[in-house]
Amino acid sequence: MKTNAEKRSYDRIYFSADVAFSYFNKDHSHFAQTLNLGSGGMCFRSSLFLIPGATVCIRLEKIHPNASGTRFCEGLRSVTLAQVKWCREVPGDEEPHYRAGVKYFELAY
Repeated sequence: MKTNAEKRSYDRIYFSADVAFSYFNKDHSHFAQTLNLGSGGMCFRSSLFLIPGATVCIRLEKIHPNASGTRFCEGLRSVTLAQVKWCREVPGDEEPHYRAGVKYFELAY
């Protein structure tokens, strides 16, 4: 059985930043914190369950000063569209929190 790491096409680095996201063509934004990212996508923590298969617009809000990945990162995009690949509840939290993995849409240029 393959693990999530084996399914990835791109390496990931741990990276801490605040992002805002919304379902594509929706006005309301939600906030999340990145856990890791790479040139093909990212994983973030949110209080909202994201529907797998949905398209989301993600906007970088703030890079945390002590982020381990503050060096140049190919996967860091200031604004991007991505497809939700998976979303799972984080066990043990008082309030529900989720981890979501998204895959960036290919750039057209």
